Amino acid sequence: MIFHELTPKALNLNRLRLMKVALVLSAVSTCAFGADIEVWAVPGIHKVRPDDPAQSRNAVWDGASRTISVAGAKNEHVPFQVVISTEPPENRIDPPASGLFVTASDLIAPAGRIPSSQVKLYFEDDILCQAPSSPVGAGGFWPDALAPLTDPFSMAAAFRHTVKNRPIWIDIITPTDAHAGIYTGTVQVTQNGHPVSELNVRLTVYDFALPPDTHLITYMGVGADQLARFHKVSPSGAQALLRKYHAFLYANRMEPWFNEALQPRITQTGSSVALQFDEEAYDLYMNRWKTKRVILESVPHELAADPQMVRSYVQQVVEYYRKHGWLDRLVLNSPIDEPASAQAFEETRKWATVVHEAAPGVHFLATKTPVPENPAWGTLSGYVNDFSIHGNDLNNIRIEPAIAAERARKGELTWYISCDQVYPQPNYFIDAPAMDPVMVPWITWRYNLQGILYWDLKYWSQTVDPWLNPTTYLSGYLCSDGRNLNGEGSLLYPGSEVHRYTGQRDVDGPVSSIRFELLREGIEDYEYLWMLKSLGDVALADEVVHNMVATVGAFSRDPDRLYAARQKMARRIEQLTRRQ
Repeated sequence: MIFHELTPKALNLNRLRLMKVALVLSAVSTCAFGADIEVWAVPGIHKVRPDDPAQSRNAVWDGASRTISVAGAKNEHVPFQVVISTEPPENRIDPPASGLFVTASDLIAPAGRIPSSQVKLYFEDDILCQAPSSPVGAGGFWPDALAPLTDPFSMAAAFRHTVKNRPIWIDIITPTDAHAGIYTGTVQVTQNGHPVSELNVRLTVYDFALPPDTHLITYMGVGADQLARFHKVSPSGAQALLRKYHAFLYANRMEPWFNEALQPRITQTGSSVALQFDEEAYDLYMNRWKTKRVILESVPHELAADPQMVRSYVQQVVEYYRKHGWLDRLVLNSPIDEPASAQAFEETRKWATVVHEAAPGVHFLATKTPVPENPAWGTLSGYVNDFSIHGNDLNNIRIEPAIAAERARKGELTWYISCDQVYPQPNYFIDAPAMDPVMVPWITWRYNLQGILYWDLKYWSQTVDPWLNPTTYLSGYLCSDGRNLNGEGSLLYPGSEVHRYTGQRDVDGPVSSIRFELLREGIEDYEYLWMLKSLGDVALADEVVHNMVATVGAFSRDPDRLYAARQKMARRIEQLTRRQ
């Protein structure tokens, strides 16, 4: 090697160059490790859009003390969101901020500890909505899909877009055996392994647990259709995937509507019919997962031409359920969906009569209001036991007396939301207000109904990819006066595309959404109401609900008001349980 002796002038020039390089590297390092990153928090009941301004204070967040304060019972989900904000690059060529990660510590109280494994973190993926779903909706990016957080992430979004805000959904699942009290911990944000921000977490655990069983009937459509296609498995693998989707439902206090695994296999031989039941599936769903309601077709299409064979089918179904002690969980569904003519009403009455003659006392369900629409069509009351009522029909002035009459006849009444229910009524659209799914169970209690129905949580047959195109139900355009219904019939995402769109690890099953999580929040609120009633204070339950809900189209969308109602119920439940 040849060494050249440097003059003092050359040495000084080299020192200046090195200082400039050091300053540049320092600036890059400072930017990379969080100097221009702001971290804040919002309630779970909030949709943080890419350009929303940071908040210094809200129902769960105090920016001055950097503290997130939340509360919940034992055996409850307690969600909130941590938001990472940084200005996007000035052009689409420069890379967005990356290497970001969020972790949570154990939560510690004087009497116990909730391990960090009970604190679940999810990357919120922004879904591009091409047009608004309602007068209060909007096009653009909306947070919705919740991918389990497994790897560092960036501020990049789909279509070469960079967002200013990246919310992370954090869900504390309080153990059933947790001690009541105040738990504290932290949430840490890092970039490329270097600390960016640390937030304090203060969790109040109330001195009671939500019951393990759910007292709201939930008919949620989740079938095997499209699972193999989107998860890129052979058709034979669809049923195994369906079990994972159903397990996800049960873990979130919901049940499937028309469970394929429980439909009996029908064999016709001449004029006789024989049924075969999947014993393994029935053991799983009825004994281990404790399904509340099983919906079976009252008139399978292959038997519809022969009422006598339908009677035989119904009798065999009833005998199987009676033998296993499940008869109170069986509901037979009308073959006429949403009857809306004299002929449809007559057909509904005909098949209801066939079912009741074959199996007196078994519940027969129709998706219809108990209030007659047209006197010339006659009534379904006395034929249909269980009515599932279209949300628009809850506006009828005669609906509440009709519900009371059917409840007196021991009927079970539910209601459902569909594409033609418009604001100010609630809906499950991606760009709908965050309070809408939460309030669905509250509205159920307000109208003295016993459950909810939703036609599908994964209707993907009309979309190339729900991660890219949220208009999964194209026909919704026709029933909504030309609206673009973002997320109609699709509250779940296929986990096979997680890495492609979020950089997180793929999921062998469903990926949740903010809307699904918020619906579960409302179902947990329903359990608060049920506990109040079971403990002897139905008056307070009704009072709290009436303060939140006037009608199906007039209810509070104020999270602060909801949190106050939850706290009021919780403190009263604590008083009542201590007396026992």
